[in-house]
Amino acid sequence: MMKKIILIVLGLWMMNGVIAQPPKGAIAFYKKGLIQRDKGMYPEAMRSFKQATILYKKYDSAWLEMGNLSIKLNSIDTAILYYKKAIVANPRQPLAYTAMGNLYRDNKSNTDSALQCYFNAMKIDSTDKLTFYNLAWCYNAKKAYDSAIIYAIRALDIDNNYRQAYGELAHAYHYSPYHASNKYKEAIEQFKKNASRSEVDLPLYYAGMCYMEIKQKDGALEMVEALKKIGSKMAESLQKRIDMKKDW
Repeated sequence: MMKKIILIVLGLWMMNGVIAQPPKGAIAFYKKGLIQRDKGMYPEAMRSFKQATILYKKYDSAWLEMGNLSIKLNSIDTAILYYKKAIVANPRQPLAYTAMGNLYRDNKSNTDSALQCYFNAMKIDSTDKLTFYNLAWCYNAKKAYDSAIIYAIRALDIDNNYRQAYGELAHAYHYSPYHASNKYKEAIEQFKKNASRSEVDLPLYYAGMCYMEIKQKDGALEMVEALKKIGSKMAESLQKRIDMKKDW
């Protein structure tokens, strides 16, 4: 009896798997849309993707492409609508959440809605450095610098050479309301930790800037020498800043 039940369950599971696949007609329209998109035929591609969703309403990839095309056609509200449809079709579609978050952030100036979208994307895929960078950016915009530091560091944990994340991390440390020497020492420790395993020069440069903030010239000069060793042009920039500083 138990064996029979297991076979029935497996059969239903296999049937659901088949049903969950887009029909061939929908796939054909989707592929046609991709070709048209790549050729810059945006209105034609939009019609093909729309036909794919008519044939298969849960075609999240087609809804996503329609959202992307709507941005190219300067229809931001329509793009958001299509991204929402992609999420309804597939609640575990991180790209739709990220794209929608970008629109709320960049086009709608709605940082709170953007944050919610990025958090939803993070819950689905916690390995995307861009999501953590986006979170750090939003928290910096909200002047929630401690939170920005957390997410910038998480982005760097994924990619220690991620230059944009270093920018957000430096911004957060610099503008943090806790400008006591301990905060800059924390920043120096973090940047030097990153520098020890990084192929880019930014952590050394920012560590040097932090040494300047706490008036430790020897430490700043040490970062200049470290930048010279890796042949970075930022060594000259940091040296100029050190030379211009009068209140050591």
